[in-house]
Amino acid sequence: METRDENILVRQLNDGDENGLRGLFLLYYKPLLVYAMHFLDSFDEAEDVVQEVFCRFWERSCRESFEGSPRAYLFSSVKNNSARRVKERSRYSVDSFENAEELLVYTEEHVEQEREELSRALERLPEQGRVVFSLVVLEDMKYKEVADQLGISINTVKTHLSRAMKQLRGSLGIILLMILEGRSSSVS
Repeated sequence: METRDENILVRQLNDGDENGLRGLFLLYYKPLLVYAMHFLDSFDEAEDVVQEVFCRFWERSCRESFEGSPRAYLFSSVKNNSARRVKERSRYSVDSFENAEELLVYTEEHVEQEREELSRALERLPEQGRVVFSLVVLEDMKYKEVADQLGISINTVKTHLSRAMKQLRGSLGIILLMILEGRSSSVS
């Protein structure tokens, strides 16, 4: 998404228009979810973190005008909230979050290498998990749409997606990059 479009959403948000928040949510929900999965073991927990971030973002914008980059704010908030949850569980060292920004920086050669690894990793997924992952993450379909299309429940879609995300954990950086690239190319 172009910065000027993001600025329009921030202006709407600052004017108390829920469409600003809705636009930012649609733009960043899935990339933030993938980002949270870098740190958390549970898809449901990643969803909780992202939803909490958006709730706090909305509450904050109701009290004061937002200035700055919503993208930077949201990704930083997801990283910090994920770190807090991990720290509360004391299962991992919080030091692993210090260089998390590096997950989003790739050279062209690195991107191609990661895409090849992702392709191989997708082939290793069980068929249903691969289909669900592709529809939800890569084709940006809603859980309900996927459930209806495949004739399964929404909870089954979430289960397949969670298992796929866990298996693809090493490729989450490139998945996030692909989602963000897809968003910016679809706006142009």
